[in-house]
Parts: sequence; structure tokens; C-alpha cells
Amino acid sequence: MTYVRETIVTTKNIDNTIKISPLGIYIDEEILRIKPFKPSISLDNILRNKSGVINYVDDVRVFASCIVKNDLKIELTKVDKIDCSRIKSAVSHTEFIIDHVKDDNLRPTIICKPVNEEIHRMYYGLNRAKSAVLELCILASRLGIIDDEKIKNEIKYLNIAIEKTAGRNELEAWKWLNDYINTYRKNIK
Repeated sequence: MTYVRETIVTTKNIDNTIKISPLGIYIDEEILRIKPFKPSISLDNILRNKSGVINYVDDVRVFASCIVKNDLKIELTKVDKIDCSRIKSAVSHTEFIIDHVKDDNLRPTIICKPVNEEIHRMYYGLNRAKSAVLELCILASRLGIIDDEKIKNEIKYLNIAIEKTAGRNELEAWKWLNDYINTYRKNIK
């Protein structure tokens, strides 16, 4: 059975800077698949470099900053087996190379072969607020695609977890995302 793990993928741009992107990793019996939509800088980078890094992070501000284009200072550090960098604060990471690609006009599937995995620090688990922020990231990335009334109802429901379990980072990310959504709404009216 396939499931999706929400991650941050780092890839090397053509100018040697690092692209940081939230991407779901599709996992089926230990096989890792990335399915970015076209057009995508991350997709271009992975295909050009034939590699990338899957970062497992527990700070949801990293996800939110990618959606709202907030300039969160994310420190990077080089990895060992491929020519790329990982997020320094990541709990762990997986360096991968392309095993093969199933092309598609909208959303190709990249089958990844892990070449190195490392654990960097203690993982203390999730709270419901982290999950709520991730869900809001997904909703914010689909503004104009999902009906606005559905988004309003989802935010109302997700806010329960924020009120009950959020820490400082989750509250900060929640605010960024709500400001982003409200700005979008004002601009389309």
C-alpha cells in the first residue's frame, strides 16, 4: 500500500545554489517515488543532477516558508555521497540518485535509489498543531483550485488543533499561512 511522507527536498540549482521545496515522498514497499508537477525547478534540478536530498524536518515553519515565500533563514550543510546540501536542522536525511523516471506530461514519477541516510538529532514526535499546519500548507498551495468555502471550513476545523496543541513555531507558521490566504482573497476580489 502506498502512503505519502511529507518532506522537504533540497536540490542543486544550475547556479550552484540550493532549491528548498516541500514535496511528498510516495512510499510503497520501501520504494521511494517523487512526483513533482511540471513545470518545476526541483524537477529540473533532479533530472539534471540525477540526485537530491530528502530532509525529514519537524519545524513546520520550513514548510510554511516555502509556500508563503517567507525568507526564513534555513541553514544548509553539504552531504557526503552526492553533490548537494541538506537542511542543517533536519532530524534526518536521505541522499538519493535517480533509479529511473516514468515520464508524464503533467507529473512524472522519479524512482529514487537511496545512497546514504543519516540521523542527526533526537526526534520528539509530532503534535496535532504540526499536522494542522501541514494541512494548511497544502490548502494554501491550492488556492484558486479548491473552493474557497471548503478552505474556510477546513481552517476552522484545523484551528482546533492549533488552539489546543500549538507551540511558538506552529503559531508563527499558522499566522504566515493565514496572512497569505487572506492576502490572496483580497487580491482576487
